[in-house]
Amino acid sequence: MKILSWNVQGAFPPAGSPDRITNQIRFIVENANSPDLLLLNEVTTARRELWHEKLEDAGYSEIVDTLDWDRTLADIDVPPFQDFTGVNGNLIAIQDDSELENLCRQTPSIREPPFDEATLKHWDTNHPQRILNAEVDLGDTTIDLWNVRTVPGNMYGEEKIKILENVYNRILKKEAGPRILAGDFNAPKAETEEGEVIPWRNKKQDELSKRWQNAERNILTGLEEVGMVDVFRMIHGYGDLDTLDVSHPTGDSDTLTGKRFDHLLASRSLNAEDCFYDADGLTCSDHAPIIAKFYPDFSG
Repeated sequence: MKILSWNVQGAFPPAGSPDRITNQIRFIVENANSPDLLLLNEVTTARRELWHEKLEDAGYSEIVDTLDWDRTLADIDVPPFQDFTGVNGNLIAIQDDSELENLCRQTPSIREPPFDEATLKHWDTNHPQRILNAEVDLGDTTIDLWNVRTVPGNMYGEEKIKILENVYNRILKKEAGPRILAGDFNAPKAETEEGEVIPWRNKKQDELSKRWQNAERNILTGLEEVGMVDVFRMIHGYGDLDTLDVSHPTGDSDTLTGKRFDHLLASRSLNAEDCFYDADGLTCSDHAPIIAKFYPDFSG
């Protein structure tokens, strides 16, 4: 099972132009060889129909997204939604020739328990369209999918960490089973050669900053308690690597230095055996896609 997660840079025009979308679909098909599962961020809302058409032509007829949510929220003229632009959302698609089937979007509710733990309500974000939760079947096993793109902390502050907290708490509360979490987390600030996650606001000690630090560390390392691992780090480790280890270049394009904002975490039972960032994807996005191969074993 091959998976591609990618921020396709559809937040601002002309990033969502038909030509760019065509080039991105071509990359998915020709460069990435049509992965079984796509998890895309920043898919332009105004081009939803074009994305669906292009993906279906490429052999992805089962598609779910949050672009309809984004459009709906952008039309609401009450706080805080009056500030929303409805520009982009998340999308998941499965290849028709893969063994995956029955892709279904989940719709979490604040009415779901536990009611006795109000601080763990795990669905209190003002940006629900940034969290796409779906399920897909692989044989007799259902895989829980999470496609997430956090809002930038420098623009939305607490809203960024609320997205991370919601995803983390909800994953912990769901029934056990194989899970995949991927997307652009806008985190961390850095990682040390020893494997320590350095979150944003790490040098501040006010209550919001502590919560911020916990949210980033939890989503990146805290899901190990439910058997989920950072696939790239599990395979490549830390330090001076012989493979690209950033997804969002911020420096010289020749050296490809920057931030590792895009991640793929998965249950150990999915048996990841390869994972890398593909620099060729930077020709049609400001993020490199992360691609991984899995050989699931659910016999245990």
